[in-house]
Amino acid sequence: MDSLSDIRTAIRSDLNVSDSSSLYPQTTIDLAINRAHIKATRLFNWPQLMDAKKTSTQSAIENYDLPTTWSPDSAWRLEVDDSMYGEDPDGSPMDFNDYLLWKEDNTGSDDKKWTVHGNQLFIYPTPTSAGDYNISVWGQKNATELTDDTDTTIFSYAMPEGNEAILLEALAILKKKGENDKSGQMVSEEAKQILIVAYKKIRSARAKYEKTQPFLEVPDMFGKTSTDDLIGRF
Repeated sequence: MDSLSDIRTAIRSDLNVSDSSSLYPQTTIDLAINRAHIKATRLFNWPQLMDAKKTSTQSAIENYDLPTTWSPDSAWRLEVDDSMYGEDPDGSPMDFNDYLLWKEDNTGSDDKKWTVHGNQLFIYPTPTSAGDYNISVWGQKNATELTDDTDTTIFSYAMPEGNEAILLEALAILKKKGENDKSGQMVSEEAKQILIVAYKKIRSARAKYEKTQPFLEVPDMFGKTSTDDLIGRF
């Protein structure tokens, strides 16, 4: 059960309805699946949705827009000219208000600080020249909508239990349409528990790795893919 079509078929089977059901037409089922997909992917910061982008510094510009497909305040690592910015030891960003206060108290400092506010990042010291794709930032993107029959979720193939949770949550949404709310709520809680257990396994695996190698070597996953003028934009 990996594709939108697979999940839709499983839902019809569980509801015991045909393809021509007037109560549960395909558009209604697909909407429920996508709503369930959004809920599941927003529950935790899943590694499948971690993303990385590059842009260029601009002279005297402190703030830069993050990709519109990223979750607000989700950026967690920043490099400028291959130097990591942020707090020791992991380069995490400062709280936005703390960043503003720190700037007031540390004018002229060479310490490399940064913060995130909504869909923008702020870096200090402010760049004094235009760069060439010299800002690298890592964050959390949003899951894409499932529209084609062959579209897959972020859990497909690698984490089948995630798709089972999406199926159960979609059923909960649909049953609120055809049955009482209590029945739907029970199924929704089961879906949530499946995702909690799945994410705990991921966290456990990360903890084992971090004990032996706390800092990751990040490969050069970027590159210029266009000759368009993208300075200051991701």
